Amino acid sequence: MIPLPKSAAAASILALSITTALAEVHVTTEHHENPQSTPGFVFNSVPRPLRNDAAAKAAFTVIDGRRDRNGGDVNKLHDGATPFEEDQPSENFFFAGDGGRLLVDLGKAINIKQINSYSWHPNSRGPQLYKVYGSDGKAADFSQEPKRPSDPEKAGWHLIASVDTRPAKGEAGGQYGVSITDSTGSVGAYRYLLFDIAPADTSTGNGNTFYSEIDVIDRDVPPAPEEPDKSVVTYAIEQGRYQFSINSVDAPNLADWSAASLAPAVEKWYPIIAKYLPSPGYEAPRRFSIKFSNDYHGVAATGGTHIECAPDWYRRNIKTEGVGSVIHELVHVVQQYGRARVHPGARIPGWLVEGIPDYIRWYLFEPESHGADIRSANALARARYDGSYRVSANFLNWATNKYDKELVPKLNAALRGGEYDDNLWKKYTGHTVQELNDEWKADIAKNLGLPAPAPAATADSGGNSSNANTLTADEKAVGWTLLFDGKSMSNWHNFKRDGIRPGWEVRDGSLVCVDPQNAGDIVTFDKYGWFELQLDYNISEAGNSGIMYHVTDDGGAVWATGPEFQLEDNEKAHDPVRCGWLYALYQPPIDPKTGKALDATKPVGQWNHVRLLISPTKCEHEINGVKYFEYVLGSDDFNQRVAKSKFAGMPGFAKAASGYIALQGDHGSVSFRNIKIRKIEPKQ
Repeated sequence: MIPLPKSAAAASILALSITTALAEVHVTTEHHENPQSTPGFVFNSVPRPLRNDAAAKAAFTVIDGRRDRNGGDVNKLHDGATPFEEDQPSENFFFAGDGGRLLVDLGKAINIKQINSYSWHPNSRGPQLYKVYGSDGKAADFSQEPKRPSDPEKAGWHLIASVDTRPAKGEAGGQYGVSITDSTGSVGAYRYLLFDIAPADTSTGNGNTFYSEIDVIDRDVPPAPEEPDKSVVTYAIEQGRYQFSINSVDAPNLADWSAASLAPAVEKWYPIIAKYLPSPGYEAPRRFSIKFSNDYHGVAATGGTHIECAPDWYRRNIKTEGVGSVIHELVHVVQQYGRARVHPGARIPGWLVEGIPDYIRWYLFEPESHGADIRSANALARARYDGSYRVSANFLNWATNKYDKELVPKLNAALRGGEYDDNLWKKYTGHTVQELNDEWKADIAKNLGLPAPAPAATADSGGNSSNANTLTADEKAVGWTLLFDGKSMSNWHNFKRDGIRPGWEVRDGSLVCVDPQNAGDIVTFDKYGWFELQLDYNISEAGNSGIMYHVTDDGGAVWATGPEFQLEDNEKAHDPVRCGWLYALYQPPIDPKTGKALDATKPVGQWNHVRLLISPTKCEHEINGVKYFEYVLGSDDFNQRVAKSKFAGMPGFAKAASGYIALQGDHGSVSFRNIKIRKIEPKQ
């Protein structure tokens, strides 16, 4: 058997042949990069995954190596249900460590027409790297469970094919399909298949492939024709230039509405939005997906090219805002402002991330609904250009009509290219954004017959301390920078998505998680290695939050890679891990006055001050000036504690030398202010 070369670049098809004396084995592989991947695993030459193939009733067993507990069990490989998006660990099977061996028992020997395997991951864990062996179990020297490093061919097994889909160049992330066939119509008559699986990426220690499905096709008993799955429907736009899927598995009573009302609107408006928001060298994603998920609460949210919708909300709003809300999310699919992160210092104001989609929704898609109108004195008093969503949409519509018909496309191109700054308003309109804000509000007041409001620059500050969210000259001199200025969330975005979900707001100079059901965790745009972080927090009754550091995109959640400085209401929160502790790893000593772990927190409703030091020689946790403990990342003590904790099964936990700072937003209301950070340069 000759070794197989690596696959070609994205969206490629590669057919490889292995010749024996009796037959010729063909290995066909295809690769869709992330923007072109859809839940249906639709390839040109590799068949789609099946639900009723010969593997559906087979027994899958790990005989060597161990399953990564962050993923699904081996049944995920033959349940006929493929992942909905590229980073769903629980919907894939993958090994921990350096791979392993997987035994498939088909129950009896069959003539195998095809062996098809499928994988999907946004980064280096997408490509497939394995050898597959077959046996009828009748050889005298047959061993059903040969362990590594033994050679299966010396234990009654026949090597069918070697598979290696790692790209020779380009991005490794995306969706892969492999089909193994034979020129005779059968790769062999086998009862058992043995997959010897190796990590696709050995550079990180966390590079095992996310395998989504393995199908085995019986030549003599082909799978019965499958009824079209009405719960997952794929649509083509402009003769296949764009494709999207709608998944209503969790909401079958929304399937008819999706087909009759939602899909036609998406088919019409996605290419319109893509054309309206261009930028040099950019092409809107050609594949995207929409899923109604019982696991999601709120309205809808977009991550990359995947839109997740809350079924309960859509059931209540299918005749009103249902379609329009998805149009808003389609704009997020097209925006792809995450591209700007490659530009050092690029900032993406959250109010524009959400304001542009609502502008397109309320003023281009459904202007007759007047859903973003400001109609009262109270609404006008609260309005600011950066109020996000409908308010910012109203401001953008006013500025577009009064100053520049191409204002929104220009802003979009600057945001995507990492070139946005507030000076662009002066360039495009001749006015600063604050001047535009005052003029906009004056025009609305005039139309409503109201007195002109006072300029925002002289408006009341809401009672905030005059020095909140500011730095002194001395602080600036030693390298402190603000992560929050009290006005915008421009330094933050939700984990693994552009923009910030509506559950986070700026209120009275504070960054506030107002709706934990629709907030999610937020992370900084910049990454930090060694640093000192200080902030104030004010938590709700029974609230629970956290500060994570060294967070990377490799994990499915921020806590999968980043250690957590716990924040909570120590009086009424249910989590036994208390405020200031390093979650599940370190806690402060016993306070002799109380007989309990040291607790320096102030009661709910009061501001508490946090200091977190992360340096090569020590890490310190402080609350309200009281030091809780210190530790050293990567020390024997630290590693031993990790090994005994729930994080032992998370191969990327606390491994990165730098990463994002994260604030947790899904366990209760919490407010932050005075968030500042100082980088620490390691001594040479």
